[in-house]
Amino acid sequence: MIKKYDYIICGAGLSGLILSHKIINDRYFDNKSVLIIDKDLSHRDHKTWCFWEEKESIWNDYVVKAWSNICFKSTNIVKETHLENITYKMIKSVFFFESIINKIKNEKNFTIIEDEIVEIKESNVVKVKTKSNEFESDFIFNSLFDLNTLKSSYPLLIQHFKGWTIKTDYEFFNDDVATIMDFSINQKNDTRFFYVLPISKNKALVEFTLFSKSFLADEEYDLELKKYIKKLGIKSYVVDEKEKGAIPMTCHPFEKNNSNKIINIGTAGGWTKPSSGYTFKFVDKNCEKVIKFLKEKKSSKKISFKTRHWIYDLIFLHVLYTKNNLGKNLFEKMFAKNKTELVLRFLDNDTSIKEEINIASSFPKILFTKSLFQNIGKILNYYF
Repeated sequence: MIKKYDYIICGAGLSGLILSHKIINDRYFDNKSVLIIDKDLSHRDHKTWCFWEEKESIWNDYVVKAWSNICFKSTNIVKETHLENITYKMIKSVFFFESIINKIKNEKNFTIIEDEIVEIKESNVVKVKTKSNEFESDFIFNSLFDLNTLKSSYPLLIQHFKGWTIKTDYEFFNDDVATIMDFSINQKNDTRFFYVLPISKNKALVEFTLFSKSFLADEEYDLELKKYIKKLGIKSYVVDEKEKGAIPMTCHPFEKNNSNKIINIGTAGGWTKPSSGYTFKFVDKNCEKVIKFLKEKKSSKKISFKTRHWIYDLIFLHVLYTKNNLGKNLFEKMFAKNKTELVLRFLDNDTSIKEEINIASSFPKILFTKSLFQNIGKILNYYF
């Protein structure tokens, strides 16, 4: 007999676990049965998520480090800002995953299994077939995504990165300041920058990030990391942790793949910020929308995760796609001409139209107007 659940969450990654966390904390769902399926619950790969928000939130218990001072660097600007209303926060994936999975295992209405999903089939109910079993549900949340299978007429860049958490045997870092972007490196016709996120005075995550159409050879990431660490003036260090990843940067309308019984979440749902690659905060916001939708029992076709900022992302991403070498100059102009907190709120899709006009005025008008007209068909098709 096939076992049926009220909800099935396919994938226990970031979006699957944040959604589970919110369901656990809402008494409305106490009598709802939830199944989570993931092929590897160990989550041994190290990942780091950064975001900014008010100083207190439900995620504070998972924050490894928070900064009230952030720095943006480029060839022509070094801008350090004290954040008055928000803090820049770091969460490490291993502790986050372990903590939430342990919470899930203690919930009577949750079942979590380690198995590989081979098929999701929708009819009157949705059937999820794994290598060893089969399940049914009236509603599925799917976070399974394969970048290699994405085919789209929309511009697609890849945010790919490699980071080392390094330790020095002496106090080197100012752990009161997080460098969120440092473009003062050879761009090599790409958009390239570094993060430096000090966890303590002798420990920091140093991460090399690119927005480009293709990956580098693995040894190239290592070479750039070594060169940058040397440039910082660090003579001796040990690598404590390594992390590597890739995120699609695209305005592809993922949510059009949603149905009355399936909502794609996380990267599979297009929840990554297309123009920056930031993900954590958007997963958090969109999971709140999902919870509201479930409680109001509306058709999933009526739930939308897009705001007008999608249009700005499309225009900006199209410019980066066609002229990737301009990324450094565009981010430099945005940070140089606007208050840092305004830029962060803009990147969070949390600004007014007037503020967005001020941000837009930072960029080359002819280039961005041309991009708007080149994408007007996609904009009209998406909204109408």
